[in-house]
Amino acid sequence: MATSEHKNLANIVKSFHESLRHLCQQQGAQEAWKKHVTQRSRLKEYATAMHKLAQIWEDKDNTSKEGLEARSRIKWTIEFCLAYFYTELIYLEKRSREQRLLESWIGFDCSQCRYMKNVPEKIKVLDVGSCFNPFAKVPYFEVTAIDLCPATDDVLQTDFLNVQIKSMENPKVGLENNTVTYLPTRYYECVVFSLLLEYMPSSEQRINCCSKAYELLRPEGILIIITPDSDHVGRNATLMKNWRYTLNCLGFMRIRFEKLPHITCLVFRKAIDPRVSERWSILHKESYMTFSLKIPQDNKTKTLPTLSRKKRKSE
Repeated sequence: MATSEHKNLANIVKSFHESLRHLCQQQGAQEAWKKHVTQRSRLKEYATAMHKLAQIWEDKDNTSKEGLEARSRIKWTIEFCLAYFYTELIYLEKRSREQRLLESWIGFDCSQCRYMKNVPEKIKVLDVGSCFNPFAKVPYFEVTAIDLCPATDDVLQTDFLNVQIKSMENPKVGLENNTVTYLPTRYYECVVFSLLLEYMPSSEQRINCCSKAYELLRPEGILIIITPDSDHVGRNATLMKNWRYTLNCLGFMRIRFEKLPHITCLVFRKAIDPRVSERWSILHKESYMTFSLKIPQDNKTKTLPTLSRKKRKSE
């Protein structure tokens, strides 16, 4: 059962998200975001609440029923990265599948394919919207943790929507007073969006985030998306299929979908050739699919109640 502290923190987070979406509806996504990033005190309050909430969930006894239902998104991410790059070599399995797809299509071959030549001893991870750098102690991760308003000192500050992405011979992260000024292209093996896309108030901004992730990833690198979802399996199936279509259009192939009690975990892989994902999106597109990344909250608009004409006349 949630404590009063837990409920209070959750209400702060919920109110913050609703306020940003409402501002977006009033002023448009770009203007709303410009105003949003200047609200330092509210951003700090939100960061603190998110950090405390995470500590509450991570401190649960994972052998209990409640603990199992609140299975850690952090541990899930770590376990999948370990399996993908090291223990199960999932990246090689997916490489073979993509090669077979290319060779099965008339007029296609692997001449333009780009591969991850070697797996490093430490996976370079970009944790976007990190808050408190939860992956800091993972021994086989080399983490760049960034956030609009960090909750801890080991997280770098930046606005991911507007940060520059640079191509350079000797890639490095641009830093100025603990603020990221630019990020290097094709540098990371993994980009993590844990509860990030729901923070963005518009579909276009979510797509922008995913497009940037594609630029930042090495060939065969992975984008891990954790999204809140307390509904039953299948409730948001149409939305998730549309997400898959949109990410395919960007050059990704979905390789993992796992619905847990309160979250959905998705993994998208940077295809060895963008034509693989582009053709997949063409072959599997359904009539309702559009190039968009929508969330259930997009349809929830707050309007002030209005009196009926009949009632007004009687007053």
